Amino acid sequence: MSDTLTLIRVVGRWLPLAGLVGVLAGAASALFLALLDAATQTRLDNGWLIFLLPAAGFVIGYVYWRWGGLANGGTSHVIDQAHTISSRVPARMAPLVLVGTVITHLFGGSAGREGTAVQMGASLADSLRRVLGITDERDRRWLVQAGISGGFSAVFGTVRT
Repeated sequence: MSDTLTLIRVVGRWLPLAGLVGVLAGAASALFLALLDAATQTRLDNGWLIFLLPAAGFVIGYVYWRWGGLANGGTSHVIDQAHTISSRVPARMAPLVLVGTVITHLFGGSAGREGTAVQMGASLADSLRRVLGITDERDRRWLVQAGISGGFSAVFGTVRT
């Protein structure tokens, strides 16, 4: 009987948390994909934007250098946080990687969708953890892993109907 109660308690706790992380990661990925489509169409309609790619790259690099902090670690930092107890995934990572990737595509650069979605999902999940006051390190890793999974799956459209 105690195993059943433990299972009910664990599922009762993690199902809402995982659902909330999934909604956050999915919504962020949906916004990202919509902005990416708009940026790509704008670039295709205005071929001259390609000439501003070096300036756009400089601006993105400067913003990361000046304000990126731990977000500079990118996907490697996110993966480390899914496996270790060393730090946190900064909240600023989500908007930085979203805007940086969209600007890169707008001016004709190449940046992958997967890394962006993974970083946004992990950043939002760890931010949610802080808002909810969850301090257990194992729970933090699980939430970060859920954010990574949610972002990665959403960017591939696995939740489309």
